Amino acid sequence: MIQAAHVGIGISGMEGMQAVMASDFAIAQFRFLTDLLLVHGRWSYLRICKVVMYFFYKNLTFTLTQFWFTFRTGFSGQRFYDDWFQSLYNVFFTALPVIVLGLFEKDVSASLSKRYPELYREGIRNSFFKWRVVAVWATSAVYQSLVCYLFVTTSSFGAINSSGKIFGLWDVSTLVFTCLVIAVNVRILLMSNSITRWHYITVGGSILAWLVFAFVYCGITTSRDRNENVYFVIYVLMSTFYFYFTLLLVPAVSLLGDFIYQGVERWFFPYDYQIVQEIHRHESDATKADHLEIENELTPQEARSYAISQLPRELSKHTGFAFDSPGYESFFASQLGVYAPQKAWDVARRASMRSRPKVPKK
Repeated sequence: MIQAAHVGIGISGMEGMQAVMASDFAIAQFRFLTDLLLVHGRWSYLRICKVVMYFFYKNLTFTLTQFWFTFRTGFSGQRFYDDWFQSLYNVFFTALPVIVLGLFEKDVSASLSKRYPELYREGIRNSFFKWRVVAVWATSAVYQSLVCYLFVTTSSFGAINSSGKIFGLWDVSTLVFTCLVIAVNVRILLMSNSITRWHYITVGGSILAWLVFAFVYCGITTSRDRNENVYFVIYVLMSTFYFYFTLLLVPAVSLLGDFIYQGVERWFFPYDYQIVQEIHRHESDATKADHLEIENELTPQEARSYAISQLPRELSKHTGFAFDSPGYESFFASQLGVYAPQKAWDVARRASMRSRPKVPKK
């Protein structure tokens, strides 16, 4: 069974630890399967799909801008970006936001995931990693690369710097790269369902890291590497109004297509989790933290089970096994006015845990 399954889950019980040692995940009790599958399993599937698709998108967008440039050069092999720009694109300028996405992304809260177990079917249907999703991301990459490349190259024909000279190849390529870094990083915020302060820090930090690197790199020249291609380029660009206007316009237009697509999809072709989000979008954070009410939403048996699960637990050396009762439910239930009949093993456990009188050593 462990060899045939996609993921092996072992349950640590009093019968032995062989299943745990041969599994990918280990749990102590059967009830933990709910959180493992419906909550953490769903979130992991969603995060992996988004991380893979984002890597595919940002690298395709970056590569296509160079591909469009080859038509202008007649496929002569002339490079569009500086070597260091290409080398650090995936290492520093677009690396941190996707890591934060993979760590903190979640579509709905844990309580809503357990309240709507049907959401787990999205993973079974592979809703977030099918060819249609790949085609959408590829189309987005093609559109954004065309916008970043054509807008800048076409408008730069009539642009001049502060000295009255027109922009050259490295001026245009640096400006295209700047627009690309901004658009690709901001795209993380559009695709995230839960945005934390770490999203803003990493997105803003990645864009700032590129600008700081450009300031330093474009202002350095040595005898070994004179850096004549991009020397002083960023300073020339930032001395013009055209640079700042382009930085605002091009990323906004390139992300407009994704914004419209996501709006149309959410309105007319929503995923199941988007429907759940719309149902509970007016609830406060305190209400979202506790969705299992014991009034009219649960049957009497479910209400009793939920009430017992919220009672404080008595910690002992016997708890934590799959086939061992947590015990003491009836005692704590009676203290809070909830009826829960005693179980036979509760009585036996209390008897087994009575402290034995210490026998003085002779």
